[in-house]
Amino acid sequence: MYPLVSKSDLDNYKYVADSIKNSTSWPQFVSEAQMFDVKNWLGDGLLVEIIGQAEVSPQIISAENDLLLDGGTYIHCGRTYHFQGLKAAIIYYAFARFTNRQSINYTSAGIVIKESDFSQPASDKMVQRLETEARLMAEAIRDEVITFLNRNHESYPLWRRCGGAVGDARTRTFKILGD
Repeated sequence: MYPLVSKSDLDNYKYVADSIKNSTSWPQFVSEAQMFDVKNWLGDGLLVEIIGQAEVSPQIISAENDLLLDGGTYIHCGRTYHFQGLKAAIIYYAFARFTNRQSINYTSAGIVIKESDFSQPASDKMVQRLETEARLMAEAIRDEVITFLNRNHESYPLWRRCGGAVGDARTRTFKILGD
């Protein structure tokens, strides 16, 4: 899947050291965030449209989808609102995934955690806290994007769900495991 955000987009939100591993692994986390986090609430149609426009040429993205991606201001019922945009949500979802898996390296000798004399890995609890914080930020931005789409659904016909109702943030199904 074509990633809608790059490592340089991430740098506008979070500091992550420049390294070959970080630069090469980032697109994987973005693709996973788009497929497993964003697609659930944005819907296939709208996501495919945006990716299709961006993949062909970022210069041909429609004005509506450009606003959706980058965020900005809009007027609804005579009031001006600001939202961060879909890219920001993707960045935080991808960053949560990146944070959780960054200390682990898959090698021919097995799975290892890189350690050196000058550093020690963060505790599992600290990594989980950072991942949760990033995921909560992503979900707050998601709510902003959904509010924007609901208020401007005439400009986004693919936002409509299969049943014809305007998309809703609370459409995810949960399975309870265990016990």
